[in-house]
Amino acid sequence: MTGLETKQMKVDLCVVGGGMAGLNAAITAARAGLKVALIHERPVFGGNASGEIRMWICGTTNYIYRETGLSEELNLENFYYNPTKNYHLWNALLYGKVQAEKNIIPLLNCTCFASRTENGEILSVTAYQMTTQTLYEVQATYFADCSGDSILAPLTGAHFAWGREAKSEYGEPMRTHEERDGKTMGNSCLLQARKTNKKVPFRAPEWAEKVSVEKLKSLGLDLYKRNENFWYIELGGMGNTVKDAENINQRLIALCLGVWDTVKNSGEFDADEFELEFMGFLGAKRESRRMKGDYVLTANDIMEGKVFFDTVAYGGWPLDDHDPAGFDGEVYFYQIPVKKPYGIPYRCLYSENVKNLFFAGRNISATHMAMSSARVMGTCGIIGQAVGAAAFVANKYKITPREVGARIDEVQQYLLQNDCYLPSVKRKVSELLNCAVLTGASERIFNGEDRDFGGATNGERVKNGREVKYTFEKPVFATGIKIVFDSDLTRSTYAVDETEKHHALRCNILEDSPVMGMPITLAREYEVRITLVNGESYTTTERENKRRSVLLAVGKEIREASLTVLKNWGNSEETNLFTFEVY
Repeated sequence: MTGLETKQMKVDLCVVGGGMAGLNAAITAARAGLKVALIHERPVFGGNASGEIRMWICGTTNYIYRETGLSEELNLENFYYNPTKNYHLWNALLYGKVQAEKNIIPLLNCTCFASRTENGEILSVTAYQMTTQTLYEVQATYFADCSGDSILAPLTGAHFAWGREAKSEYGEPMRTHEERDGKTMGNSCLLQARKTNKKVPFRAPEWAEKVSVEKLKSLGLDLYKRNENFWYIELGGMGNTVKDAENINQRLIALCLGVWDTVKNSGEFDADEFELEFMGFLGAKRESRRMKGDYVLTANDIMEGKVFFDTVAYGGWPLDDHDPAGFDGEVYFYQIPVKKPYGIPYRCLYSENVKNLFFAGRNISATHMAMSSARVMGTCGIIGQAVGAAAFVANKYKITPREVGARIDEVQQYLLQNDCYLPSVKRKVSELLNCAVLTGASERIFNGEDRDFGGATNGERVKNGREVKYTFEKPVFATGIKIVFDSDLTRSTYAVDETEKHHALRCNILEDSPVMGMPITLAREYEVRITLVNGESYTTTERENKRRSVLLAVGKEIREASLTVLKNWGNSEETNLFTFEVY
């Protein structure tokens, strides 16, 4: 026998790319009951946020609107399992989240390189797993390209865009160009440093690129800054960030070593006691192919804070366009803050010409300028969750991604039920509560608002040990129970600096880098009691809660349902409760 072994599998959804967008898409779809194959080139999940690359997960800069859903679920578990923000433990956390989902088949170290497409529909993709020297042919009803570089575009013929549009194309007035060009933002390799208590020498190899003190000082390099992550070691936007990736990487590695040589040996950066903790050998990409959907998100939409009828995600990062010349240029980025969160329409998340293709991440249907905001991983993660929800609805009705648009309300309500905030989309409150008597709390706990906004208080402070109970006038069939606790989305209760508050991981490790903990506002211990029609009751108890949002399945006729918070992580006498609903 000759040739490589080929294994075939058939799934409902095949997700290509295991960065934050692909991870969230796969987990969301799997939890909804779809069988999912998750193809990822690397041995660790997270993409640019992984321990291999170490870019920060950024999203909205107004933390009242912090991304929740799976994003906050991961944040809270990271506080619990990884209080020192160790990247190896972060890798393990993401790995464990995928392994815990029985409906996901993870294919790590696997490169998607071929597809079978007929009549504008993908039938299968083929990937090579280098560790097992095995080919995997994955047949699926739906596919989601979350690869960043949109590998399924050249493999399937899906339409895509590249580079910067001319100003006239979409009427974007902000720093766009009179003529379309193929320039993009570049790739980066990062450095991380550790402060020690002794002098640590460094000798650069001969091939390290020389970098002047003046250059680094012009960038404001400071190892003692919490937010110094060397993002500006960036190259490649003048060429092709995909086809030239290896050449770009070679120079980035030489440039990283040259930067560190200047930092350590020029005597200008107070770096004697710092050692190199990490240096990236895999370039983090900001931009390459952008898929074409039925709608193209524009910078004008973003600056307007536009809300669409089919909003399924949102962004809040500035328009953040980097100079294609990167480190070789003089102007490194161009930022325009956004005034409020902007909606991302569902029509940006599926292909205009391939019938069963979704996409999520920095490759959604957007202009170059719009992508400069929507590309950050906090935003990409919630886009991924939206695609997972859309795939669930598509599979439920056996319809195409485009046809899901006619059922967009179901997608939106599924996302809201799973703690994904959507600008100007109201979560529907359970109708069962119309025939219930509530004791122990006010009606704020079922007003459909799962966080505080603009000074309005939607939470209810309940005394620990006090039962919050619904008593129904007559027996009702309860599908489940929804609870939303307060995880301090603005992180105002943390006595650390702003960078440590708002980033799941850290850059340089300083002597006073804090050990993090769970939000003191979050419930730690609670009990849910259900009383059935026959008077029998059963209790679900959580002794080490790590979630802001909890959905408990019931599936029975009940007479009463109660929640009792026993303790919070701050050991105070009261715990803030946003939502307790029976549905």
